[in-house]
Amino acid sequence: MHTKTLPARTDTYGEQITTVEYDIPDGETPAMRCPYCDRPFRTERLGTFHIGVRHADECTDAERERFDEERDDEEFDLFTFHAKAAVSVFLTYFMFTFLYALIWA
Repeated sequence: MHTKTLPARTDTYGEQITTVEYDIPDGETPAMRCPYCDRPFRTERLGTFHIGVRHADECTDAERERFDEERDDEEFDLFTFHAKAAVSVFLTYFMFTFLYALIWA
């Protein structure tokens, strides 16, 4: 396995991060490498998020646009998950209330 270490970025995060380790299994080719720090990523989406967060000051307009699109997609997916979870909780509550009313009526 190839193990690399990234430098700390205390200006981005609330607490100090001394090392961040990541692994790419032997025999696996990374889908993307960061053009700024050469970090490998298993998917282009992870690489896009990395560039948008870790290299926000130095990324190009095209990279920033890709990051914004991925972030919007992620926010929509999260909203969809929350909507499904809320509907599931509501339906479960309604079902138990309805069953309780039928059984005790």
